[in-house]
Order: sequence, then C-alpha cells, then structure tokens
Amino acid sequence: MAGDEEAVELVGGSEAAADDEGVMSASLYDRFDQWRSHRYILPRHYKLQTEEDTRKYSLWSVNFMITCSAINTKMLNPNFAIMCNPYSGNPASFESTSPFGFNSATYFIPMCTLIGVAIASIFIGTMSDRLGRKSLMLVLGWISAVGSIVKYFTRHTFWGFCISNFIFGFFLGNLPIGMAYVGDIEQNQKKKEQLLGMVVGCFVLGSSGGGIIAVLMADVGLFAPLWVGAGLMVIANILSHKYMIEPAKNVVEKPIDIDIEDKFTLNEDDEDVKRPEVIDQKTLWNIVGGALLDNIGSTGLFPLCLSPLALETYYAQFEMKGEEPVMSILAYQWLSVCVALLVIPSTQMTPWFFERLGVAGVCVFGNSCTAIVTSLLLMIGTAFPATNLSFGFFVFSMYAGFPFTVFSQLTTGPMLDAIAPSDKIGFVQGLNNASMNFGMALAPWVFGLLADATSTTAAIITGICFSVAAALANAPLMRHPLMGKQSPKPPAQKRIFKGEDEEIVQKMLSGSYVDPELTLEIAKHRAMNGMPTVVPRVRPYGEEKETLGKLAKDASATFEFRRELADRILAGLASGKDDPENLEFSKEELVQFLNTVSRGDNQDQELIHQATTDLGVWMGDYLEDNGYSPHTASVLMKQMFMTAFPRLTDDGPELTEENLEEYLIRNRRVMNSYAEHKKKTSLLGIFAQNAGGYHGHGWW
Repeated sequence: MAGDEEAVELVGGSEAAADDEGVMSASLYDRFDQWRSHRYILPRHYKLQTEEDTRKYSLWSVNFMITCSAINTKMLNPNFAIMCNPYSGNPASFESTSPFGFNSATYFIPMCTLIGVAIASIFIGTMSDRLGRKSLMLVLGWISAVGSIVKYFTRHTFWGFCISNFIFGFFLGNLPIGMAYVGDIEQNQKKKEQLLGMVVGCFVLGSSGGGIIAVLMADVGLFAPLWVGAGLMVIANILSHKYMIEPAKNVVEKPIDIDIEDKFTLNEDDEDVKRPEVIDQKTLWNIVGGALLDNIGSTGLFPLCLSPLALETYYAQFEMKGEEPVMSILAYQWLSVCVALLVIPSTQMTPWFFERLGVAGVCVFGNSCTAIVTSLLLMIGTAFPATNLSFGFFVFSMYAGFPFTVFSQLTTGPMLDAIAPSDKIGFVQGLNNASMNFGMALAPWVFGLLADATSTTAAIITGICFSVAAALANAPLMRHPLMGKQSPKPPAQKRIFKGEDEEIVQKMLSGSYVDPELTLEIAKHRAMNGMPTVVPRVRPYGEEKETLGKLAKDASATFEFRRELADRILAGLASGKDDPENLEFSKEELVQFLNTVSRGDNQDQELIHQATTDLGVWMGDYLEDNGYSPHTASVLMKQMFMTAFPRLTDDGPELTEENLEEYLIRNRRVMNSYAEHKKKTSLLGIFAQNAGGYHGHGWW
C-alpha cells in the first residue's frame, strides 16, 4: 500500500513541475532510477488481462473446482436406489425411510442437497460480486471437503444423512461464481458463450463423473466414494489457490448503447460485450422462469425415464417373476451415469446452432427436443414388449436425443450474462443456478410422489407438459435483439479493425475513391498485423454511370502514385545489389508483403472471386452502354482487354523472389503508359477548350 501512495505522490509532483516550468521535474528521473533498482511485484490481475497462459490456467482451475463440486453433489446418485431399499441385501442400506415410499425416498436424498445448493445460489452470486470470486470459491471448497467426511459418519440413519446433505449442500453451489468469473474476464461475445458452455459442461461432466466413481467402487461400499470426493476437493482448492486470479474490481466498462441495426461493415469493437446500466427485470424473470420450467420438464426425461420407467420395464417385472432381466442393476447404473457425458458433444455443437438460431432459438429448440425425446422413450417403454431389441431402441433413442435436450440448459447462462450490468453478473448467475437447482431438487421428488400415487406414465406425461410450457415461455425471447438470431456478420475483409481510421476504411469498403497513399498505409498496417486486406465493394455500373467523369479525374493521382511506388521499390532493390549491407528491405519481405496483401492465406478466397466477378460485370455493362458490342465482338474485346492489361507475371499470380523484379518493371510500364496517356488527354482537353483562337474545330 505504501508503494501505491508513493506512486501517487510522484505523479502529483511531476504534474506540478510541468505546470510551473513547462518541463518534467528532474527529480522524477532520479526517482525513476531508484525504482529500477528496487524489487517490485506486478499485481496478478494485470497478468490475467494480458497473458494468455495465465488466463488459461486460471480458467482451468475454476473449471476443475466446479467439476469436483459437481462430483461431490452427485457422487452417490447411482446408490440411492439401493440405500433406500431395505430388502436390497446390502448391509449399508437404510433400515427405514419412513414416512416415504421407495420412489419418493430415492429422490428425497438428492433433493436435500440440491435445496441447499439452490438456497445458497441466491446469495452466493451477490456475495461474490462484493467479496470477490476467489476468496468465496476457496471458502466453499474447503468446507465442502470437510462436508464429505461428515456425511460419511452420518450414514447410519436416513434422516441423519439427509440433514447433513442439506447443510453441506449450501457450500456446493459455486457454479454461479464460475459463470460470473467468465463474465468478468472475457468481453468478446462469441468467446464468452463458448466459455460459459464449457463451465456448464464441466458441471454436468462432474455430475456424471461422481456417478462413475460410485459404480466403480460398488464393491467397496455405498458411502466409500465420499472419501474420494473429499480428496478431490482438497486438490481443487490447492490448484485454485495457486492458479486462480481475482479479476480487477476497479475495471468497470463504460456503458455503451447497443446498435442492433444492420451495418454494412462491422467494427471489431462491435463483437465485445456492451453491458447495460440496469437489469431488464421483465427479461430477467422470463429467462429464470423458463429455466425453472425447463428443469422441471427435464425430470420427465432424466431420471424418470430411467428410474422408474426403465427399471420397472426391463428389470423389476422380470425379477418379480424369477426370470432373467433384460437390464441388470449394473447396466442401469452405467446408463444413468454415462448419459451425462453426452453434454460434451452438446457444448461443441451449440456455437454452430447459436449462429443459425440465436441463443433463445436454441433454448426453445432444446425444450422441444426434451418433450419429443421423452415422449419417444415413454412410447418405447410402455407400448412395446420388453425385449432386448426394444431395450436397444430405448438406449439408442436416449443417447442420440439427449445431447440436443441439453441445449436449453447451456443457453440460460449466456442469455442472463447479456442483460447483466458489470456489478450484477454474479447476482444473475446465482438466480440461474438457484432456479436450476430448485427444479432439479423438487421435481424428481414430487414426480416420485406422483408416480407412487398414480403411475409412472402419468408422472412422465406431466414432465412432457412442463417441457412444452418451457418452450412456449422462452419463445418471446427469440424477438429480443440480443438473444434472437443475429444478422450475419460480414467477413473480416469487410470490417473496420481497432486502430484504423473508421471514415477512411468505410470509404474504401463502400467502393469510393480514397487517396492511394492512404490505401497503401492501411494495407501495410493490416499485413504487418496479420489481418486480411480490405476488399472494397464493386459498385454496379448503374450506380456510377453519372459520375464516370469524377472517376476518370481521380485516376491521374492513382496512376502516378503507383508508378512512383514501383520506382521507389526498384531503386531500393538496385541499391541493395550494390550495397547488400544497407539494403532497406529484402526481396523475401517484399514478396511476403505483396502476396499477403493480394491473396494471402488469411484472405476469403470466395470473397475475392466474387469481387473479381463483379468487376467483370461492371466492365461488360460499361462496354454495352458506351457503343461497344461485346456480344458480337467478344474476340475483339478480349484482344483489346489484353492490350490494355498486359501480363505482369508469367507463371500465375504468385510472386517469388525470382519474378519480383520483372513484375515490378512490368507494373511500372503499365502505370507509366496510363499516367502519360492521362497527361496527353488532359492537355488535349485544354487545347480543345481554347480552340477558337486557333482553328474553328480544334487543331487535330
């Protein structure tokens, strides 16, 4: 802190000296020499903002922490059906789950954990906005590690285990912190959507990973995986302590109005997030309400279509008859834990769908897929005989359809982030996580009660109805300017990049005349920074027909500049031959520059081809409109064209060190002939204007 105070004092003193004397104070230079000899520590948030590796490791540590928390949240899920069955034959099963029946008791245990997570999520996001992301993440992580051990020692009674799950569920809700962290450090909208999808993907992957651990440790004990969960949380805390970096709190983006109208060009800044000053409450609760309906509806698909539907259809009824079941308990456990792995392809597919449907459109599509896939599984499980073939169709339909049903859960985070001010990111993501966990907690238990009271079919149909309701609730968001389908962005050759003069580049892009020296400067700047060259719009002949005189008038400056440019380059190459050590530039550098500007690897070849085609159409229209007959004299037109545009290279458009000099000489010859011709025609025009003093109709 003392260092910060000293820096403020020095800056103040230098400003005073500048005001009084008009020059910098000499003492500032003395102190600068002192600073150079002192050790200093760069605040880590600067590295987070500027170093790609530092940023990557920080995000990885956050994602690993979220994955481990999800593992601890869902770790024992495959074992709950065995725990709640006193007749399972497993000595670790609870003796009684009174007053609940089997289905409701099976879902009551995870409900206790998720209710704790949901309640905590309401406050955790806001707390992280105020207290910081990292410190709160670490507090939750260490308490969760202790919680896994405590839960192991409360395993002897149903209610003791449920209470410990509820209490320590409060400390497993770090997902909103991770999502808010992404909102803090990433401003590019497309990258942000991908990173948020990755965070949610880690959460779902952890949910599946916990179940896999439980299945693999089935012979060790129903509750033994809790020790693995505690160990993973310790590792995650150590990694987060070392690699996670708290974002700078004092860097607040200035709110900017969002221009949602189509642009001919796209400034590079337009891809960055422009956060609003306040939350749109109507949109906020529309998103949260739709997410709640979606999570309730998803319960009809998973877990109800597995337990009790698949469990009853392909296992229980055969077991009661003493017959060989189609599906074993082990197969059921693997099906239940591995289905969550399908979120990985979902996260890879969503960017493609975002571009074509918009974020809200993908959400509605996911809701609809959930209703369709659940209906299909219900039909297979109830309308067809329980055979190996029908079971195969059941598994195939679930695994093929599940990745598309996850889309709706991967869209809520980006939609909420889009409407969140910079100081409310954690708050809105907390609401998102709370609605998700309330739905995941209450819906399975309530549906379990409904299945016990009525039938499994009735419970699943209710879930389908909620999925349809979620699609209808989210449909209005498709009209929101930030969440609906976005207008296609122009390619990079049609954009204005940071650091460029927007007015000049805009004129170039629109096909207007720009001073050739300025055009070269922009091309050079782009080539040096690995950016694609501007590809101007080729205006149709009809647009320029009335302004051809101005177009011809501007040609003199262009021809002369191009000739002079060729002269300078040729002179530089010639001097290099005589004095190689003082060569201003090498042939290799020049070839690379010219090839990059004209047809580099970073150029959109289709765009180049289209511009060339448009220019050909312009020339054809010009000929047709100015007395030529290209349709009857095409051979003559080609001959005239080749005379006007002689070859610059003999072996294709690619320049090499061998053909560079010949290319420049030919280029100069062409530009010189045009420049000299322009001078002559201009001179003849002057004589023609003053012809009365010499000859009545001009001297020629």
